[in-house]
Amino acid sequence: MDESVTRAINAMKRSEFIATFGSVFREAPWAAEEAYECRPFADISALKSTLMAMVRGAPQEARLRVLRAYPGLETLLAVASPRERIMSGTTAPAGLDQLSPEEFAQFRSLNKSYNERFDMPFLLYAEGNTAAGVMKLLEQRLRHEPEVEEAIAFREVGRFADPAFEAIFQKLAPRNGN
Repeated sequence: MDESVTRAINAMKRSEFIATFGSVFREAPWAAEEAYECRPFADISALKSTLMAMVRGAPQEARLRVLRAYPGLETLLAVASPRERIMSGTTAPAGLDQLSPEEFAQFRSLNKSYNERFDMPFLLYAEGNTAAGVMKLLEQRLRHEPEVEEAIAFREVGRFADPAFEAIFQKLAPRNGN
């Protein structure tokens, strides 16, 4: 699949490329516009790396807009709140909907400190994590320097984007005889 998909991507017209990849990263259609100029891509991994490099290499305000467009811990905690669970019947990832009131308050406090320190949401692709693991990561990441934390946040953004990439690649594969 990789080779035929790469050929299809490299053969795309500019408008098709931007329409296909412009929404992979939230608030960053310009990343696809810039990445188009870097074709041909050796493989789909090179495409993903190029798009991420465009986002990470953007001016600070553009980078922050991207980071702020993703659901941070506050969003997960809102879903996990007892009131929200009762009203919507939703569950939160990582067991955040199973927190005691004390744990919930601790998460809220640490998350507020994180937002104040870094001026962005605490981003974590929560799938596969536990509430205790999320708490440990939050405490560790609060001690990072801003540049380190931004790099980690973008790694998480990449994890959020992976399903979108996979959906695009799957869509392109059958079109090319695979």
